[in-house]
Amino acid sequence: MSDTAVFAGIAIALAAIGLWVWRRVIRPFREIRESLHGLVAGNFEDVVVGPATAPLARLGRDIARVAEILQRQDRQLADEGFSLRAILSSMVEGVLIVDRWQRIRLVNDPIQRMFRPAQSPMNRGILEVFRNHELQQAIAATLRDGEPQNLEIPLDTPTDTGYTTRLFEVYAAALVPSTSREAVGSVVVFHDITELKNLESVRREFVANVSHEFRTPLSIINGYIETLLDGALDDRPMSEHALKVMHKHTQRLHLLIDDLLTISKLESRSAKLEFFPLDLAELCRHIVEQLAPAIEQKRARLELRFDASNFTVIADEMRIEQVVLNLLTNALQHGSTQETVIAVEGSQTDRHVTISVVDNGPGIPLQDQPHIFERFYRVHKDRSRDGGGTGLGLSIVKNIILAHGGTVEVESNPGRGARFSFTLPREPDSMPTPQESSTPQESSTPQQSEG
Repeated sequence: MSDTAVFAGIAIALAAIGLWVWRRVIRPFREIRESLHGLVAGNFEDVVVGPATAPLARLGRDIARVAEILQRQDRQLADEGFSLRAILSSMVEGVLIVDRWQRIRLVNDPIQRMFRPAQSPMNRGILEVFRNHELQQAIAATLRDGEPQNLEIPLDTPTDTGYTTRLFEVYAAALVPSTSREAVGSVVVFHDITELKNLESVRREFVANVSHEFRTPLSIINGYIETLLDGALDDRPMSEHALKVMHKHTQRLHLLIDDLLTISKLESRSAKLEFFPLDLAELCRHIVEQLAPAIEQKRARLELRFDASNFTVIADEMRIEQVVLNLLTNALQHGSTQETVIAVEGSQTDRHVTISVVDNGPGIPLQDQPHIFERFYRVHKDRSRDGGGTGLGLSIVKNIILAHGGTVEVESNPGRGARFSFTLPREPDSMPTPQESSTPQESSTPQQSEG
């Protein structure tokens, strides 16, 4: 055999060995290496398992098994993460999670809406984001001791025009893994209780006002009863005077109770309104006739000014009569001491009707005008109380008009009288059901109360 043939045989043998090594070692090794790179990159689906007879086949199958486990865990984590984000985003309360160094690791959407941070709060410190040492100390105590912290703190929140301070109830709890006793972080929940605190303040103020309004007439009635029991019964003029005063204040208590029930129904929307076509111009003329004795006694001049003939709206006649009567009674009581002039003006459009009661009284101080429709608010406190007012009249007016889908406002220059106006839609947006409104009631004179 020649040398050429020997070398050719050796070359063929080496090529065969090389091909075998390539197929059984190098190519499976590269596939395993690419699979490992895929695992590192998070690609768990493209793991290649070498041939069953390959030396690295077992290693490839192990890698494929690892990839399958990692893929399942990845899906589980993704599902849990989606569920966690969905739950946190749907919450009304703001939630954030911080690590042991008080760096923010997670926030939900309500936190973003509450505080509108200029930049992402992620990986920033609590003090840097909220600038509140009390909050920072509470979270530090939770991380240090593992005990939950509950506190109420005021925090600045942005508005469209600047910043406002709102009150938050904050609850912080430690995150402690099952394999350790040390906290690795803290979950902090923010609950905005500003409106709740405001309502509590309104409730306390309301109770105090009602107690005060009841105390005054009850004290007077009790005083005269004691006077009569001490022997004044034999003094007929004194007895008659005492009975008249007691009757007056009993009536005042009756008015106060009626007004409290009325405003309670209106504010709770439990009052059923009866909607029927109503001519506001005719209603105003009717109320002026009712008040004729009071107008004559006051020596006032009352004018009706309507710019057209069609002032028909769909409304509750008794409630709107109560509105006009309250406004006219207020105008009479607070009119000029020399010559009271009151005008009832009407204007209308295709969709709305406006009624205004204008007087030439002392007007309303500018600082009092934003509060004039609040319950028990009085500009001239002593004067209103002596006149028998309950301080609820204008609040009732406002609630009746709002229940009709209308608006009410006041315009006044101190010393130059006041104009109270209410606007009603010709037809309300929603009509009562037939069960709520079956037949129109006869108009009755509502109880009068002043604001």
